Amino acid sequence: MRWIIRSIVGVMILALVGVSTLFVVPTERIATLATDRIAEATGREVVVTGDVRPTLWPHLGIRAEGLRVGNPDWVEAGPLIAAERLDVGVNWSALFSGQIQLERAELIGPEIVLQRGADGRVSWDFSAGEIADAAEAQVAADEAAGEGGLPAIGFERAVISDGRLRWIDEGAGQDITIAGLDAELSVPGGEARATLSGSANVNGADLAIEAAVDGLAGLIAGEVRGAVLALDWDGGEAGFDGRVSTAPALAGDVTLDARELGPILALAGTAAPDLPQGLGRDRIRATGRVTLTNEGTAHLRSGQITLDDNTLYAELDITQGADRPMVRGAISGGRLSLPGMGGADAAGGGGGDTAAGWPTDRIDVSGLFATDAELSLALGALDLGGAVLEPVESNITLTRGRLVFDIARIGSYGGRLAGQFVVNGRGGLSVGGDLLLADVQLNPLLTDFADWDRLEGSGSASLEFLGVGNDLATIMDGLEGRGDLAFGAGAIRGFDLAGMVRNLDTSYQGEGQRTVYDRVTAEFTIADGILENEDLFLDAPWGEVRGAGSVDLGAQTLDYRVIPGVMRDAEGVAGVQVPVLISGPWSSPRIRPDLEYLAQQELEEQRERLEAEARARLEEEADRLEEEARTRANEALGLDIQDGDGREEIEAQVQERVNEEIENQLLRIFGGSPDEEQAEEVVE
Repeated sequence: MRWIIRSIVGVMILALVGVSTLFVVPTERIATLATDRIAEATGREVVVTGDVRPTLWPHLGIRAEGLRVGNPDWVEAGPLIAAERLDVGVNWSALFSGQIQLERAELIGPEIVLQRGADGRVSWDFSAGEIADAAEAQVAADEAAGEGGLPAIGFERAVISDGRLRWIDEGAGQDITIAGLDAELSVPGGEARATLSGSANVNGADLAIEAAVDGLAGLIAGEVRGAVLALDWDGGEAGFDGRVSTAPALAGDVTLDARELGPILALAGTAAPDLPQGLGRDRIRATGRVTLTNEGTAHLRSGQITLDDNTLYAELDITQGADRPMVRGAISGGRLSLPGMGGADAAGGGGGDTAAGWPTDRIDVSGLFATDAELSLALGALDLGGAVLEPVESNITLTRGRLVFDIARIGSYGGRLAGQFVVNGRGGLSVGGDLLLADVQLNPLLTDFADWDRLEGSGSASLEFLGVGNDLATIMDGLEGRGDLAFGAGAIRGFDLAGMVRNLDTSYQGEGQRTVYDRVTAEFTIADGILENEDLFLDAPWGEVRGAGSVDLGAQTLDYRVIPGVMRDAEGVAGVQVPVLISGPWSSPRIRPDLEYLAQQELEEQRERLEAEARARLEEEADRLEEEARTRANEALGLDIQDGDGREEIEAQVQERVNEEIENQLLRIFGGSPDEEQAEEVVE
């Protein structure tokens, strides 16, 4: 029983001591000291708008209702800090000895506003505070700062509980609010390391931060200081280890490992993009040395970026242009795998398709205006989900929304691809190119890109094209261009064209089910989405094939006639020719003998034959009449006009005969007489 009484008495004594302590706590002096310290640290007006009461638990000190720390006059969004209350803790032993030593300050429910102006001013620049006179400001700062140049706040720990932070960047057009902010800041004096730990909620995602600076006083004074930073969120982590200044400028090693970028991008006021597989859809990891200068330029060296299972290496420089940033540098890598971005499935897939093919979804090219760029790209291989290009060397230029790929060399199916491809977002979307495909293997190429595996051999082609429209269907419907193709020896698998012609049966397959050829050539033009060709020529040991017709690229239909010719004669001319009409959708075309064309050709041949016979009869009649006229002239005039004599020769004979007659008549008039033979000839 005795120990129970002693315990009760002890508790009562402690309670009396605690209660008596409340009466000796100098609340006004502590409040004034705390607000003065904050004012000295920030150079801003600090006021307490509510009651000030002493506290015993959890810390001996005071509780001040309503704290307000001002922002510069040019900030209109509100004060720097507007807190529900400020709790200040003091040292027990120092208090009983008559001294006030501040140990802890906690802001409850603060609203914090940080703002960067369009002219580059920042609201957290505490270098001169609100003092107008520069000399007076310097003296005040030196007296408050000590060696480090930072006014000594005097708290071993500063705590924020359940705060809200609003970040406004007028230059970037950003206005971001962070809720649920809990943080603890330790700011020892001098060169000692200041630390910060905290957590917050950004757009529904929780973030945690750990940071440290070697001498916060020097950092705020404009010096360069060592710093480390670690960010953690549900879906990733990021870190920095290097040197920073408030210019702003920094240089150090950066790491990133993210499965979800949304929370971090939300801090920059940007939504997370819908990245494709192979470009960071599932995971992004990055390391490198980053430098940010006070001129606003950024530089990446020894950058290694892993996007899903792809690894790229980058050396990049970002400078500020008049309208947008400029990115220059080089990107390289081994094999870049982008499944689903190439091949036949990618060409015709996607929502919003028309009944027969091309997607009608609007293509968003607004991202082309985010930056300008001059980049070189070198890859060991580019895998587009079945279509493999290796190696890849290209220069990429992006200027005011116009993206140009200058293809120096792309290895493609045993051959190469070169030329230029352009995507222009100015005034709407347009695409164009001037491409050359040389000596490629046709079977794997057409299998990957058109899902058609019947053509064997190698070939080359060239293409110039231009398409305008905000969706793929519109672009294909109005495509303009021209090109040509030339295939070497090969074969068409699946049918025997020569056998079809010989047997007059389009269902004929043949034993080998192959149509062998020596070469194929053609030229074509494209206008309003219609490809026209008039000179397809396939040369083969068994004969030849000539073709002409059109392909509607927008509607994905074709109307084409091929005329196979087989059974060459001694002079190499194909004897049996049966035209075949290919029409309908190119996914399932209809192939049939062109009987109408055959009838037209027969009528044409008959017309030409009749015209030839008529011409022959006319020529024969003309020859007869000419011979009759010639005979009569010879008999009447005593001439000797022969078949084949020209006009000059006939005129010469007539002139000679006239001269003789004139001479005979003159002799007769002047008394002379020709000999008897001449007279007889004249009489006759």
